Amino acid sequence: MIKSLFFVITASLILTFQEVVISRIAFPFTNPSIYLIFVISWAFLEDQWLAALQGFIAGFILDISPLSIGIIGHWAFVLAVISYGVSELGVQLRGSRRSPLTLTVVVTAGVFFTLIFFVISGALINSNQGYGFMQTVPGVVFWSLVFTPLISPLIIKLKRVTDGAGTSVE
Repeated sequence: MIKSLFFVITASLILTFQEVVISRIAFPFTNPSIYLIFVISWAFLEDQWLAALQGFIAGFILDISPLSIGIIGHWAFVLAVISYGVSELGVQLRGSRRSPLTLTVVVTAGVFFTLIFFVISGALINSNQGYGFMQTVPGVVFWSLVFTPLISPLIIKLKRVTDGAGTSVE
């Protein structure tokens, strides 16, 4: 319960930072999604059932965000599914779970699959994101590759704090 509350507060602060600060900076291609990087990194370091729950909550927070696109519940569904899958991969890669290189590769792939799954599931439910949204995918994935190694040590430390100082994430 405490871990999930800490996750919700941190995710909300990161989304607020992204919407207030990051969205105002003119990045080449498109703006990075620090929020998706955080959610997918956290899911990689978490147990499957809790990662799916936290992914759902993170998606719901994104759904009710004023700058979000899509219908209510769409991001919640997408992030719950992706978080569960990324967490399962984290369990399989237990030995290198805290490696910034592993986290960078998994998170970048996770961001890519999240955006693709969002577009495909949006097409299935007749949501009109389509082509315009697909143009942002390469830019978001590129910035994911750039920003994940920079912020992954902080995310790993935050995760250690929530799990307890002496407790291992593996």
